[in-house]
Formats: sequence, structure tokens, C-alpha cells
Amino acid sequence: MNLEDQSAHAAIGALIYLTAILIWLFVWHVADGYNLMKSRVKSLWIPFLLALFFLSINAILVFLFDDIGTSDYEESRFVFIDSRAMLAVQALAAVLIVATIVYGLTVRRLPLEFIRFMVYSVVSILGLVAPIVWIPDGLTSGFFVLRHFQNAALMVGLFLCVAGIIVMLSDLLAHGEARVVLDPRELVDDEEDVENNSSN
Repeated sequence: MNLEDQSAHAAIGALIYLTAILIWLFVWHVADGYNLMKSRVKSLWIPFLLALFFLSINAILVFLFDDIGTSDYEESRFVFIDSRAMLAVQALAAVLIVATIVYGLTVRRLPLEFIRFMVYSVVSILGLVAPIVWIPDGLTSGFFVLRHFQNAALMVGLFLCVAGIIVMLSDLLAHGEARVVLDPRELVDDEEDVENNSSN
């Protein structure tokens, strides 16, 4: 592989991560992350900055170390992406199950911001990382581009998931007086008591 091909691959790889940074900033805006960071959930700065850090580091690394390995090497790198994607999917499922149970037992609505972050996370991880793109045998460049594309999408999805978890935990802490009950009849009795007290 000549020097021009290596430079082209470095530019393409870096461009993938720079584009991911722009998409991250846009999705964060659409998910109302900026307003949440400034007002209610200041800890959202953590996933916001970490995503920018990891995407930037990858852009720099792929630009500086632009060598492409053999097809076998490039294909073997997908093992890392697959394992992390599986971890992310399990985390997504666990968070959604826990949120449904906790909020269901407390008879409260899920925070809209939590739902936004989780939806975008699912779209990023399942919609961009999970689909299969068949690369022709011997087309090492295709493996290289696909690997970095899926890596960028996975990072965006992971940190959106982390942001959703932070929003949910922050909301639960803000409503710490919420009581978990196992018998729905207790909630009806409590509501009737509140109504009787307010009418008196």
C-alpha cells in the first residue's frame, strides 16, 4: 500500500470521528442535554465530555497511525466492537426493565428526557452498529471504514445510554419520598386518604 492510500485512509478514518462529534453535538441538542446540564442535571457534563474525549482521541489516533492491516487483522478487530455492543445492549435492556419496574411500582411517569436519551441510544447501537454490511473478500479498506464507523456509532450510543441512566437516577433522587408498594390496593387507599384529608 502506497503513501497516498495510507493518507486517504487516515483522512477517511478521522473524518468518520469528526462527523460523529458533530452528530453527537446535534443529538445532545435534540435530546435537550444542554438545558439539562445547565439547570437540573449538572452531572450530564460527564457523559457529554467523555464522548467528545473518546471520539477526539480516536480521530487523532486513526490519523497518526493510519496503517491498515490484512483483511484477517481488520476483520478480527470486530470482535472488540461486537463484545462492547453486546454489553451495551444488555445495559440498555437492564436499564429499561429497571426503569419500568421502579416507575411502575411508584405509579409515576418516566422522565421525558430519559426516554429521549434511551431512544437515541437504541437507534445508535441497534440501528447503526448491529446491521450487517457484507465486505467483499480482500477489500481491506472496506473493513477499515466499517470498523471505525461502527466504533463511532457505538461510542455515541453508549454515552447516550449513560446520560439516560444519569437522568433517571437524578429523577429518582429528586423524588426520594416516593414509596414502593407491591400491592396496588395500597395506592388506591392512599389516594382516597389524601382526597378525604383535602376535602376536610
